[in-house]
Amino acid sequence: MKITIIQVGKTKESSYQEIEQEFLKRLGPYCDLQTITIKTSDQKTENQQIQQKIPKDQVVIALDGRGHQLTSKQCAQALERYRDLEGGKITFLIGGPHGLTRETLAKTKFVLSFSKMTFTHQMVRLFLLEQLYRSFMILAGKSYHY
Repeated sequence: MKITIIQVGKTKESSYQEIEQEFLKRLGPYCDLQTITIKTSDQKTENQQIQQKIPKDQVVIALDGRGHQLTSKQCAQALERYRDLEGGKITFLIGGPHGLTRETLAKTKFVLSFSKMTFTHQMVRLFLLEQLYRSFMILAGKSYHY
């Protein structure tokens, strides 16, 4: 399975970087994960750059507070469906501080929300990596998810 994450801005907090690296290491056996980082600027420029980087042959999922909320098991089922029925290539979009525009959201197959609360985009990256790992553990029948 190939997963691409297009994100705005680098992770600046060293403690977040360590957690990111740990989950990237854990995900290694389950997927080929690539991260594309776009420089932080204004919302219009960020979103234009995100749209230019979206691969043509992949399922695109945006992370946005206006999206649908899933349980971890539902997330695993969706990941399995995209893996088995839709070519196994997924791109996740994480906007910057001002979020994703309607135009960017229109280019996606699904809009996912982790919560109705607002989180920093750096934290959302960690949540995404953890939920991807959790999904793979659910699919593998491992005890990470109780």
